Amino acid sequence: MSVPSTGPRPSNRHRRRQSPVVGVILVIVGMIVLFGAGYGLSRIIQGSSGSDAASSSTATGGETTAAPEPQPCVTVTVTPGAGLPSAAQVTTNVYNATDRAGLAAGTAEALQVRGFVIGNIDNDPLSKTITGVAEIRHGPSGESAARLMAFYLPGAELVDDGRKDATIDTVLGAAFTEVAPQSEVDAALAAPSPSPSGPGCPSPEALTSEPAATASPATS
Repeated sequence: MSVPSTGPRPSNRHRRRQSPVVGVILVIVGMIVLFGAGYGLSRIIQGSSGSDAASSSTATGGETTAAPEPQPCVTVTVTPGAGLPSAAQVTTNVYNATDRAGLAAGTAEALQVRGFVIGNIDNDPLSKTITGVAEIRHGPSGESAARLMAFYLPGAELVDDGRKDATIDTVLGAAFTEVAPQSEVDAALAAPSPSPSGPGCPSPEALTSEPAATASPATS
């Protein structure tokens, strides 16, 4: 009778030797796969973030560098008398700054005929020497009244003395000769002139009237 062998079979010993090696290989392969997947995912995320940032930067840059749309500026026709009061709405004092007797009284009468309301008639209370045609003294609320008066006294100087009411002082100087005829004043007030209008136009300067084609009132 033969006795069965109790030692390990050769095939079993071979499988035992292979098992650890196969396990190590599988672990290494798994790590490589995981590393590759993680690296690829990180590249995808970075690429998406970079594209978003570039798009945002491009959009922001476009907003800051975009040229503004041009604003319109057109030329319209206006008349110098637009916005000015009528003579009947203006109260003026008439003062004489010269040594010509009766100049203030005579001028006040001529202005009254043209519709102005006459206040005081006297010598210049400031006792100034005025070599020009006249000074038309006014405050902020009487500026339009002073501009109207300048059409009747071509070459007169407008002086803002800061008074609170709307009255004006017409102070006659050495170069004054006479009040302009009403027909000439009417023609000057109605004469059309071009004027720029629109948000694209340069800021307008303070308005000044031109009572005659060759003379305009000065301001100080």
